[in-house]
Amino acid sequence: MRHLYVYLLISISSLFIQPAISATLNLPPIVELQTNVGTITIKLDYAKAPISSNNFLTYVKNGFYKNTLIHRVINGFVVQGGGYNKWDGKPKTTSAPIVNESDNGLGNVTGTIAMARLKNPNSDSATSQFFINLNDNTGLDYASASSPGYAVFGQVIDGMDVVRKIENLATYSELPFTGSSGLVFIENAYSSNAFDTTVSKTRIILSGSGNVTSVPSGILCGISCYLSQPAAGTLKLTATPATGYLFTGWRGDCQGFNRVITVDTLKGNHNCTAVFSKSTSAIQ
Repeated sequence: MRHLYVYLLISISSLFIQPAISATLNLPPIVELQTNVGTITIKLDYAKAPISSNNFLTYVKNGFYKNTLIHRVINGFVVQGGGYNKWDGKPKTTSAPIVNESDNGLGNVTGTIAMARLKNPNSDSATSQFFINLNDNTGLDYASASSPGYAVFGQVIDGMDVVRKIENLATYSELPFTGSSGLVFIENAYSSNAFDTTVSKTRIILSGSGNVTSVPSGILCGISCYLSQPAAGTLKLTATPATGYLFTGWRGDCQGFNRVITVDTLKGNHNCTAVFSKSTSAIQ
């Protein structure tokens, strides 16, 4: 009987120390959300929100957030995304809901990221959707078991200007899918172990048929490409359409309609999309 008691004690104790163990795992704490209007960089808080942080990172690593809409924008309140397909506006299939970690001491203050969920009484209903607070939304914080609030699990550490740009681009509270190119959406999501200001990462997605080259050399794109270099000087990118295509513009951190664009590596990472559209009379 004594041995059984010791076993139960160890098992029960392990349940209580599990969050601390999760927090010490070598998991990437930085996530970059590449939207079509710029990158939002987030630092996850594994120590205080291990369940939510791990859940979010899993969706990132599985490529779930690629081409998902920023589907809810309420000026002065929140920017919300991560649940609906860009192509048809339909909800994506998610994993099982997670436990609500709202009682973790993190508040819904400006620039924090939190898990979206269904309304009470089912507070353990968050899956893939998240929101970024545009204000100090203390009314969304945990108050009691009957008023559980919403679980904060990280903070925007770079790109809050992009969040504000999204806030000012559109204001809507329901899914705004129209099939128009004016929608804001996530093109890709990247995780990394550190937000290193001494290194500049340039990542490029190709939409349509063409390629991108760089000066200094290093980038030669087929479907996508990546270049890491010391943060110093500039990088010139040239987009070249394939036969039968036109270059129709840059999205993300690179903006504009010129095929040749220069980025300042001192400004950190650049996540860009080169867009090529089919044309029967493409002349470049």
